Amino acid sequence: MILSFFFPGAGQVYNGETGKGIGLLIGSLIGYCIFIVPGVIVWLYGLYDAYTVAQKMIKGEILFKSSSTGALIGYIIAEIIIAIIFFVVIAAFIFALSSPHYY
Repeated sequence: MILSFFFPGAGQVYNGETGKGIGLLIGSLIGYCIFIVPGVIVWLYGLYDAYTVAQKMIKGEILFKSSSTGALIGYIIAEIIIAIIFFVVIAAFIFALSSPHYY
């Protein structure tokens, strides 16, 4: 859950559900683009899901899926790069809209 707090979907990758983690990352980015609230909702769902799946794995209700440390580190690095690109594009868009245009 702590990983998902800082990196959406990283808790799922840690739990061995890489596809779900990537889906949550994409869903939260799309949600942030549409309006901030849908992105936050997807992010909060990721927190809840990472916690509940980990608890079920601990209790033995769900089969434990081992995760690769390399995959988790790669996911976090990729997410940081995506976040930087995302914020640069948003900042460029805002700057282009706010700067005066002289014709």
